[in-house]
Amino acid sequence: MKRCGFNIEGATNPGPSRPPRPTASKSIKIGMRRGSEGLINFGQSLKTGVTRAVFSEDLKVSEKKIIDPQDKNLLVWNKFLVLSCILAVYVDPLFFYIPVYHDKERCLKIHKSLAHYITTVRTIVDLFYLIRIGLQFRTAYIAPSSRVFGRGELVIDPGQIARRYLQRYFIVDLLSVLPLPQVLLS
Repeated sequence: MKRCGFNIEGATNPGPSRPPRPTASKSIKIGMRRGSEGLINFGQSLKTGVTRAVFSEDLKVSEKKIIDPQDKNLLVWNKFLVLSCILAVYVDPLFFYIPVYHDKERCLKIHKSLAHYITTVRTIVDLFYLIRIGLQFRTAYIAPSSRVFGRGELVIDPGQIARRYLQRYFIVDLLSVLPLPQVLLS
């Protein structure tokens, strides 16, 4: 009973085997220490010459055409792009219905009207996706080292934005835009 900290009268004081719980003031000090590490990282990033913006107003002052990731027009465009990608997912299986077998001639032919419709819709969706790729090269991003307080710092240097996009998502986006089904039908 003494090991558990209980006896017949009720709970007893914990023994020396348990470390004391941190008090509220101690946890605040720990939080302040972690927050100050973020401020130190912010200072180091300013010294390295990285072009960053803390607020979206800094983008308006910048002469470069950089888009804020929280811009309303960009968010509406992203929603529209998601709808066009859903449309592409529904259109792609229709390519399997283009080849048609004719009993009289005993050969495989292409259903021309369906082929024209499907390739047109798929090409339009691919054009929207190309516009999205172009927007990705000009959309600022939040620096991972600054995600300590609130929203963080926006990286507005076009070279860094392009380098990050090329290293992460560009190859997947490029492969998804290649017009392979359209070329096969031509």
